[in-house]
Amino acid sequence: MTRVPTYNSYMNMVNQTLNTKSYVDLYSFQAQTGLKSPTYSGYGMTASAIVGNEAALGVVSNFMENNKIVETEINAISTSLSSISDAINDFKTLLTNFSGMDLDTITPDYTGGEIVFGSNEDVYVGTTLTVNGQTYTFTNDGDNTGNNIDLSTLTPGTDTYGTEVMNALKAKLEANDAENFADFTFNEENNTFSFPLYTIDGESTLLDAAGVTTGEPHTMSAEQSQTLSQLQSMAFTTMMALTDCLNISVNGKYLFGGGVSTQAPVDFPFTTLEQFQAFYDGLNITYPTSGNANLSNYEIGANQTGDLELINNGGNNGTIKATGGNFLKPALTANESTTGDLTFNSDKNTIQATEYGAFNTLNPGDTLVINNAGDTHNGAYVIKSISADGKTITFEESTPIRADDTIANGGGATFSTSFPVGTVINMNGFGNNISPQVQVTGISPDGTELYVTMDPSRWPATNQTITASSKWNLESQSYYQGGNLSSEKRISEEQSIVLDITAKDGVFEQMFRALGTIAQGNLVDTRNPLTDDVTVDPQETLNRVNEALDLIQDAIFSRGTNASSQNVDLYTVQAKTDSNSVLLNTVNENLTQVEANLQNNIDSLKNVDQTEASIKLLLAVNQLNASYSVLQTAMSTSLLNYL
Repeated sequence: MTRVPTYNSYMNMVNQTLNTKSYVDLYSFQAQTGLKSPTYSGYGMTASAIVGNEAALGVVSNFMENNKIVETEINAISTSLSSISDAINDFKTLLTNFSGMDLDTITPDYTGGEIVFGSNEDVYVGTTLTVNGQTYTFTNDGDNTGNNIDLSTLTPGTDTYGTEVMNALKAKLEANDAENFADFTFNEENNTFSFPLYTIDGESTLLDAAGVTTGEPHTMSAEQSQTLSQLQSMAFTTMMALTDCLNISVNGKYLFGGGVSTQAPVDFPFTTLEQFQAFYDGLNITYPTSGNANLSNYEIGANQTGDLELINNGGNNGTIKATGGNFLKPALTANESTTGDLTFNSDKNTIQATEYGAFNTLNPGDTLVINNAGDTHNGAYVIKSISADGKTITFEESTPIRADDTIANGGGATFSTSFPVGTVINMNGFGNNISPQVQVTGISPDGTELYVTMDPSRWPATNQTITASSKWNLESQSYYQGGNLSSEKRISEEQSIVLDITAKDGVFEQMFRALGTIAQGNLVDTRNPLTDDVTVDPQETLNRVNEALDLIQDAIFSRGTNASSQNVDLYTVQAKTDSNSVLLNTVNENLTQVEANLQNNIDSLKNVDQTEASIKLLLAVNQLNASYSVLQTAMSTSLLNYL
């Protein structure tokens, strides 16, 4: 018998039907997605754990995504370093083979040889002989002082007269040129005075005398000339390859730019070897021989110097004089707080302050001009090194401290910097008749005069004043155009790596310097010292080759000689990059495992068996159908029908 439903019984049936419908919806969601609930509230007490795990998973996923970018950058750096290593080692092999040649025979020999005192007659009085820049004169007036060689006590015509004249020269050279005397050979058996190449410079009337012979001039062989051409072409090509490798850009960022991401870090403006050699001719303008000069960025205009006076000192030597200023940039004023006491040590060639970090703004290779420290200490110095604590400057031997002294609280001494020795200065806006570039060889003690070498054919024969103007300036420009910032990359919650390799680091600067030393013009000086009125150093080629080999070797592996600087050799930067790569791979492997564990934990809390959910769904659907049927029957029963 069916009873007429009351309102309460009707609502109970509706609620039961809706509950059954909710189970159908839930089991349908579970069967389709495999998840327990569409909302976190459906997970009950496990919701908090799920949220925490998902947050941790998000952090791990972000690190892994960012690490893909870091990995790309490290791989690009590693590839560039490998390319640089291959290129520089190939060049080193070629340079080593070149150094094994007899480089003394590459430079033309115009003056080497021997002088034979083969005559016993009076043919020597009144003649001169120039040895190592000193001219000796044979006389018979009894004056044996200075560079005079008195022959008045000797008797011409005797069988030993030629020997005695040679021995008189021997005695004079031993007294006046003791430093080089060991290089000379005197053979009394045949009255021969032998000398090494180029120890005799300039003209000598004795060279035209009877019995005098000199070395025969010679030039490079075809094989030597071809090898030299290949070497210099290879040096220039390697410089361009080095530039390309250091100017690599990944993800819109230059990797060797030290934080400057939008500008290529290496500016190499030459496209051909001929252009490079036209700028660095190897005679008037040589490739900078110091790292500081090679990296010099310095600009001075008329507002600082006033009028300039260009002075010709003869040959390729000149002076640029600031008549209304100087070429200095203030660096430090010594006082109680900046330096404390200053101690000058002539034995160690140092200046020591009592304040830590007093000289931290200065750099090795800087030309330092000291003023207001008394005549004994005022002057220009070249910095060799600065101590780690910034308290001590050590100077190059070429610029010695002249006396021991201590200045209390610095005494107001001023320290200024200027163009480093060896810096190439572009003479911008001076006109076509002025050499477009000059090279600094020194600076006056007061900083008002720069001593330079230049193309003598493009320098005023007499002193010339250049009126102060905004149209001209003196500028040195480093090949490096980047910054100094290092980049720290966080690769996990606890670990990070630092990318601090820049194109100006010692390893690359030394490579550029070695390559430029070989690629520059006149690696072999082929000038004729007898007709060109020049002094040719036959050792210059060998010296440059050896210097380049030393620089390359230090750039490949410095053996700890430059331990105070960072990134000094290829071994260091490759090891640093490999270490970063290994660390990144290890972290990524750990993150992958952590990611998998977190995901498993989340899945175990959130997921259900979809097959089981499907069965429950069928049961719930059947139950829902039954509920709808009962509800429909109950709703269709009325009091009238019941009666």
